[in-house]
Amino acid sequence: MFMLLLLFLFFLGNAGCAPLQQVSPENEKKITLYLVGHGWHTGIVIPAAAIPEHLLPVRQFYDEYEYFELSWGDEDFFKSNEFKVGILLKAALLPSASVMHVVGFNGQVMDYFPISNVIRLSLADRNFLMLCEFISNSFDYGQQGEMVNLGPGLYGDSHFYRAHEKYYLPKTCNVWAAKALQRAGYPISPYMAMRAESLLKRMEEFGERLR
Repeated sequence: MFMLLLLFLFFLGNAGCAPLQQVSPENEKKITLYLVGHGWHTGIVIPAAAIPEHLLPVRQFYDEYEYFELSWGDEDFFKSNEFKVGILLKAALLPSASVMHVVGFNGQVMDYFPISNVIRLSLADRNFLMLCEFISNSFDYGQQGEMVNLGPGLYGDSHFYRAHEKYYLPKTCNVWAAKALQRAGYPISPYMAMRAESLLKRMEEFGERLR
């Protein structure tokens, strides 16, 4: 039964998986982004200036920042900022509310995350747009199309915002990050990247591991 589950996750993760599609001309300037690993959790860092105006209204709240780190996870577990077995089991076994975590910052990514694992990636404009569309669609917007602020985040100038999908195994925070990168054209299998280190190791093939 366990082997059947692994095979199911493998084929599910590979569904629709195609080689990286850099659809813009080869001589076009690429957009640099980062995958950041915080132990059990991963976030995607994107440059604020590259975000299309019609997507991701985070810029209206953080217009003074150069970068945003965005990630997704279970609301109770993510916001508790502590390892609590009860919350962890609930998050793993029962479909529960999810949140987006948004962090705005300036300066070098390596300086802002001095103890985190960091992989530098690059995307053509069209692929970066697809990444932003996936991230933008992860938010649960209010009646006026606004992001629903749920309070301060975990570090720096950050906040939690309501997300529209339910959290449950095997749909983890790292699977969300892998899906976002797959949507941008990277040939990865999201459900084979439930662990942060698994995702980081896979993405090393397409970028440069800085730490």
